[in-house]
Amino acid sequence: MNPKLIYKYSIVSIIILFATFTLGLLRALIDNSMIKNYYMSEEILIFHIIFALASGGLGYYLYIMASRTGLLFPKFVATSNIISIAVAGFSGLGYLLTREDIFTRVMLYGFEISLALSSMLVGYLYCFMRVCSR
Repeated sequence: MNPKLIYKYSIVSIIILFATFTLGLLRALIDNSMIKNYYMSEEILIFHIIFALASGGLGYYLYIMASRTGLLFPKFVATSNIISIAVAGFSGLGYLLTREDIFTRVMLYGFEISLALSSMLVGYLYCFMRVCSR
């Protein structure tokens, strides 16, 4: 696979993860703010869910790329990334079903961990693919 193409997809993945994290953080800050009876619109929530699904898909793509290296470290990081995205996603669904604030915190931490792991994995895979393509 072309390293430049992998790098472009990886950058898109990080941008989508960052947008998802930012939307979730804004939603949590506004919903848990001192302003009573003010919640973000459902359209923003749907937009946030779409970004979360895209994050999961791109996390899976990073897992496939990490598995193709045949090395243990990138596969472990990619697996941890998928787990953190899944925890964040299920926490988001838990919040929608119960309206418990603890789920929003778990969701935010899950996406924050995923953002860090994805960034690390993108850098590692880009360097690995660049060295292997020579």
